Amino acid sequence: RESRLAREDALTELPSRREFYSQGRRALALARRQNTPFAAVFIDLDRFKEVNDTLGHETGDQLLKAVSAALRARLRASDIAGRLGGDEFALILPGMGYGPAAHYVEELRQRLLHAMQQEDWPVTFSIGVASYRRAPDDFDRLLARADALMYEVKNSGRDDILIRECGLEGGDVGEREKPPS
Repeated sequence: RESRLAREDALTELPSRREFYSQGRRALALARRQNTPFAAVFIDLDRFKEVNDTLGHETGDQLLKAVSAALRARLRASDIAGRLGGDEFALILPGMGYGPAAHYVEELRQRLLHAMQQEDWPVTFSIGVASYRRAPDDFDRLLARADALMYEVKNSGRDDILIRECGLEGGDVGEREKPPS
C-alpha cells in the first residue's frame, strides 16, 4: 500500500511526478532502441485558481479528478499520463510522430473541454507538445521543451495547443509547427 501511494497521486490516481519520470525514462529508452517517434505533452489548466477561490477546494479536487478521468479515457496502452503537481499534467506518447500527435492532442483537448462544460467550470487548457521523429536522448530536456511550448500558449492568450517537431537537422528548432489559433 505504501509503495503504491509513493507511486500514485492520491487525488487523481495518476502516476506521481516521481513515478511519471521513472516510467517516462523507461519508455524513452525503449523508443530510442526501436528508433521510433516520441512526443511529450505538457498541460496546464487555465483559470483553475479561480475555481478554487470561488467554488472551493472540494470543487477544485473534483475538477482535477475529471481531468484525470478524461486523460485516462484517451490513453493508449503505451501512453503515460501523470500529475506533475497542482494543476499541471503531462503525457508521454511513445511511437507517435507529429501528425498523429497533433490529432490525438486536439481530440484530447476537446474531451477535456467537454468535461469542463458539463460542470460549467470556466477552465480551459494550455497545451505544449514536443514531437520528435526519433526519440531524443534526454528525458528532462524533452519535458522542458513541452513545458516551454505550453508557456508560449499561456503567454499568447491561453486555451490552445502549440505543437512543434523538434530535433531536426540544424538543431532543436521546429521545422513544422501548429501555431496557436
